[in-house]
Amino acid sequence: MSVVIAAYEALPEIDTQLAALAAQEFDGLFEVIVSDNLGSPELLAHIDTHPLREKLNMRVVDSSDVGGTAHARNVGSRAATQDFIAYCDQDDAVHPGWLSAMADTAASHAMVGGPLERDTLNEPAVAQWRPLPPPEKLPVLAHFLPITFGANMGIWKRTFDEIGGWDDTYPTAGSDVDICWRAQLHGHSLGYNPKALVAYRYRTTMREMFDQASSYNVAEARLSKQYAEQGARGSNPLILFGYGGWLLFRLPLLPWNWSSARRGQWMWVAGAVRGRIKGSWKYRHVYF
Repeated sequence: MSVVIAAYEALPEIDTQLAALAAQEFDGLFEVIVSDNLGSPELLAHIDTHPLREKLNMRVVDSSDVGGTAHARNVGSRAATQDFIAYCDQDDAVHPGWLSAMADTAASHAMVGGPLERDTLNEPAVAQWRPLPPPEKLPVLAHFLPITFGANMGIWKRTFDEIGGWDDTYPTAGSDVDICWRAQLHGHSLGYNPKALVAYRYRTTMREMFDQASSYNVAEARLSKQYAEQGARGSNPLILFGYGGWLLFRLPLLPWNWSSARRGQWMWVAGAVRGRIKGSWKYRHVYF
């Protein structure tokens, strides 16, 4: 297995992920490829002298010629020497059974996904800022097909090559949804293993959380339009009024919403609403 980490300003957080990879309960051979989208001499030197370099069979590839996570994952994937590619992010931490669970499910599926958990790496109040999908099954977007997240995904290299890899016109948000949908539309199965668990790190400021929610939903509007003919759908515009009522009741100016957890939740939903309005306007396609 080849583990690909798309990196950008990855120091010092990447060491938490590397330590987690070194603790894998996996008996097979695997390598770690750090695809540096910044071209940082500091990161290269850090990995070259890293105490886990040999244990992880780790190396850096330069993906700084084109900006974006999708391009970094493409470069890392094409440098992979093993048959199955697993993706995780620089600032998260895979659980010890992650690679074993990926391998188990990959035996019968072209792609593999797993759940994210928010409690290990985040302060308790920050962990309440945004919901994660239930861990029992893969989420479905736009009333269409299931997806998994780029922070917790695996794909056979032959499938990656067949579908053309990641679409780097989605530089950050949306590229994981696109590759999942594209693979399934090409007839490949997306499996799920709840034991392939990843500790997911949230943004640490409310502004960053707002911007992230907005960018996710702008990308989802584009995806909904791009795959409309295959069955992806937007939602009823009246839902926007429901969001508006929720935001009004949860307005942080009201005394019962002064806690950090409630203010963070409000910023996440407000960012999502902004992104859906912006995306609907930008792509001339209603997505609520």
